[in-house]
Amino acid sequence: MTLRLRLLTAAAAIALTAPVAAPSSVLAAGFALKEQSVSGQGTAYAGVTAGGNGDASAMFYNPATMGLVSGTQFVQTASGILVKSKVEDARSTRAARLGGTAIAGNSSPGDIAQDAIIPAGYFVYSINDDLKVGLSANGPWGLVTDYGDNWIGRYHGIRSDLKTYNFTPTVSYRINPMITLGGGVQIQYAKAKLSQASDFGASRLGRPGALDVTSDVTGDDWGWGFTLGALIEPVKGTRVGLAYRSAVKHRLTGNISFTGLPAALAPLLPTQSANADLTTPDIASIGLYHEVNDRWAVMADVQWTNWSRFKELRVNIANPALSSLTEEHWKDTWYYALGTSYKVTDDLTLRGGVAFDKGSVDVDYRTPRIPEQNRYWLSVGAGYKVTESLHVDAAYSHVFIPKTSIALTDDLTGPEAGRGNLSANYKSSIDIIGLQARLSF
Repeated sequence: MTLRLRLLTAAAAIALTAPVAAPSSVLAAGFALKEQSVSGQGTAYAGVTAGGNGDASAMFYNPATMGLVSGTQFVQTASGILVKSKVEDARSTRAARLGGTAIAGNSSPGDIAQDAIIPAGYFVYSINDDLKVGLSANGPWGLVTDYGDNWIGRYHGIRSDLKTYNFTPTVSYRINPMITLGGGVQIQYAKAKLSQASDFGASRLGRPGALDVTSDVTGDDWGWGFTLGALIEPVKGTRVGLAYRSAVKHRLTGNISFTGLPAALAPLLPTQSANADLTTPDIASIGLYHEVNDRWAVMADVQWTNWSRFKELRVNIANPALSSLTEEHWKDTWYYALGTSYKVTDDLTLRGGVAFDKGSVDVDYRTPRIPEQNRYWLSVGAGYKVTESLHVDAAYSHVFIPKTSIALTDDLTGPEAGRGNLSANYKSSIDIIGLQARLSF
């Protein structure tokens, strides 16, 4: 098979693995999705920046790790996400100047999260021992929360849905036995939908709660960014990885439609164009992998995510009077992971890891769209060489999430005036089951 044919075949195969499931908002800090490698999941992603998981899926975290791949390699992953995020003790009232009365509706929307399957695909081709080219397909960002149309916090948000599809052609080059460099171009498609109710009765009729109007904003966009990485091996069996994934800017363009108005009033709110800016944050990471002996290895990773880019959620409408703004004020976060692997036999490897994933927003600005919180990871995994060409991996993680709360106050000032006071507690947890197949030749 010629190089051109191999690359085209790989591109077509990986395109079919692009993420199609709708992930929950509580998988990682903010709306990040770490579930891009099952072999990496087994150590809670400790060491992936240094290629500690030992296959092509490490290229998502550091493109220079392709230098560790010999020959040609395909990797396909699938992560099953079982999520629970239950709303408890929800209360909502109108602003004091509107009487402070309770907002009618469902105060117990149940589980707002959705289970999902998140796939990812990788291909690496060795042009020679030093130069490698590759292609990956991933969904690095995403969220879904859905409370139902009649919940008491509907003026703050009903459904939030973000999906991304990331395709990254990548190259790495070993400049000497110690140092390998890599880089890639992110080609990213983003699609989003936001639903929210407005108290039309209070704003237009002078009768709070008399008439709700629901708006649905949809939009999509293509954007691009880059990845850079370095892999340093000062002595055999010890590696340090450094990586950077750039931000990707989007102008999501689409339309807004309205439901709930009586037929006689419907012409007041026609479907019209809308847009919103979205910038996925940049990420910097450092990883360490060290082989204690020929069976046992230890590893670590530290990752910084620039969530402070996310200061507001602004939706611009063709009629400027209908535009909306939600203040976010997120903070940068850190992810710390420690892990180990042990070769029971030449064919079987066991893995384990723990991690701490810092939340990105304080309670003062936490909203029901993304009620995220700190996370504590506990992971185990195993890899088995079925044949000289086929290797399979499996992993399980439980993510512990402390009780989360939101506490929003409406004093009828600022961009969020009229949405009401809202408080609620969230009880959440996540189980992740991953399967991966690696084909090498």
